[in-house]
Amino acid sequence: MLIGIIADTHDNAINLLKAIKAFNQRGVGLVIHCGDWVSPFMADFCCELKAKIISVWGNNEGDAYRFLTRQQKKKWNIDFQNAAAELEIEGRKLIAYHGDSKPLLNALIDSQKYDAVFSGHTHASLIETKGKTLHVNPGSTSGLCESAIVGEITVAVYDTEFNKAEIIVLNVGEGSS
Repeated sequence: MLIGIIADTHDNAINLLKAIKAFNQRGVGLVIHCGDWVSPFMADFCCELKAKIISVWGNNEGDAYRFLTRQQKKKWNIDFQNAAAELEIEGRKLIAYHGDSKPLLNALIDSQKYDAVFSGHTHASLIETKGKTLHVNPGSTSGLCESAIVGEITVAVYDTEFNKAEIIVLNVGEGSS
């Protein structure tokens, strides 16, 4: 199964739509959001996505209560977890965590309990293997990073069959339809 990984959307609806288009084109069966949606209205833009979303909370969620009440009213295909989401998909042990505590993130990776650990927070894309554990940070769709006002717009796609991932750079001119 292909799994889309996204993080740190930070209210950039245009880039979220680009990510949704990329995930739909690649036929992902699930999307994992590693937190920092920021405003509850952002989830409204996911109606075109052809896969379910499992999301963890980041350190910049504007109003978790409104996310959950809007979820009930609008029936989004989003499963909001807490700080972490532990999953087993096609025999792979996976965990998603925003990544705002470096010691906790390192402990998840170092435990070697998971085939893959998905995180965000840094806005910098990363794929690395430590022991048997693949660590994937999809970067950010916000367009913001520490070193520049406008950074790369990136997401990732993870393949459960091969326990591999790739970073997808979303072109600035790429449309949302």
